[in-house]
Amino acid sequence: MKELLLYGLRKDETRDYMEELLFSGAKSMDTINKVIELAKKEGFHSFRVATFIMGEKPDFTKSLNI
Repeated sequence: MKELLLYGLRKDETRDYMEELLFSGAKSMDTINKVIELAKKEGFHSFRVATFIMGEKPDFTKSLNI
């Protein structure tokens, strides 16, 4: 089962590593877009959407800088 995860930064935060998980379990981008609009009203910015597939091992080699 594929899920979409939404991350974002709080107001006045610029460091990428400080992003927070704002929503998990979304099945469509329509849901993500609705959550983004709500999060913007709370001051969040710089959103990132990630995909999570239940039962699939993560491939960390994509994040290595070799």
